[in-house]
Amino acid sequence: MYHLSPRMNELLLALSRGPVADPPWEEFLRILGDALTADFVTLILRAPRAGDAGVVINSVVLSPKIFNTYNDNYFALDPFVNLPRGQVFTVDEFLVPEEYYASEYYQMYVKETGIVHLMGADLGDDLGNNARLRLARIAGRDNFSDEDRQLCQLLLPHIQQTIRLHARIARVESERSLFAAAVDQMAVAAFILDQSARIRHSNRAAQKLLDERRWLQQEKGQLKLLNRADNKAFRSRLDEVMRAHLRGEPTFIKALRLSTTGVGSGFGMLLRPLPLVAAPDGSRNPSVAIFISDPSAPRRTPAAVLVELLGLTRAEARLALELADGHTLVEACENLHISRNTGKSHLSSVFSKTGVARQTQLVQLILRSVAPMGEHESLN
Repeated sequence: MYHLSPRMNELLLALSRGPVADPPWEEFLRILGDALTADFVTLILRAPRAGDAGVVINSVVLSPKIFNTYNDNYFALDPFVNLPRGQVFTVDEFLVPEEYYASEYYQMYVKETGIVHLMGADLGDDLGNNARLRLARIAGRDNFSDEDRQLCQLLLPHIQQTIRLHARIARVESERSLFAAAVDQMAVAAFILDQSARIRHSNRAAQKLLDERRWLQQEKGQLKLLNRADNKAFRSRLDEVMRAHLRGEPTFIKALRLSTTGVGSGFGMLLRPLPLVAAPDGSRNPSVAIFISDPSAPRRTPAAVLVELLGLTRAEARLALELADGHTLVEACENLHISRNTGKSHLSSVFSKTGVARQTQLVQLILRSVAPMGEHESLN
């Protein structure tokens, strides 16, 4: 019968929580330090370098000064680096002890911390995930034993796999944030709903619609349209998409035009299923993305990007954005506090630089370009 010791069980549980803990990794490093009787444990997910503090996580921070001094100055002098991947070493095995303790790095930085004994390993894979694990004991304590090294070596593959998971989570979250920001910039409200129309996620534009409560709201966690006829049609479309999705039919997209007599007049909804996610019990949890375009919301195309993209001046970019937001030339001039003649002059220059001849073509050029994807930045 296999047996997992309580200490190992605690270590592995803390390790599995490492990437999602708050703050990440610190609990695991403290427990690892207790298991190996280390005074300090450090996990370096990205090594510091000039102009980059890296990602350095400590079980205990001696002081902000010591932490920052290493990141700012001494990382480049650290000789206990570039260890053979996946192998545990003590500092006196990897380096000549007399040379290490006489080095500028030890005398000017490490000695002040009281650390004498070091043990560590470098981890890395072909995906570019590189990390360093370092454990330290202060003066007056014994060096790390063979048993300590064996336990650390046993844990290394598990730590490496968890670091890979951590990197993947960070990558997915970064990509999700990027695409969510792009949708926000285009003034498209996006919800993710489950089978019961419960809101699982909403972007900023969607939250704005909920806050306004003009024609939809959140009721007991569910998305609900205020107009009864619209809400009935919406739930019918949602059920239809969900059923087709569970049957495994090809991407089943439904559009919904809202009541022309309601306050949501001019709004349209698009319902699109997300890929099915299998739950641990073998069931499938369908979700649907709801996209809503608000024709009254101005597209926040960044003026600075438009200047770079189309070669316009600041004044020309401001005018072009006013027109793209649906204003006439007269209205745009009034909003910008310029004369109509000045506006005409700017527009003529915009036409010349962009190669279009009509306002409608200019609006299409802007809205179909990558400009709306940029972060909003005022030119005022």
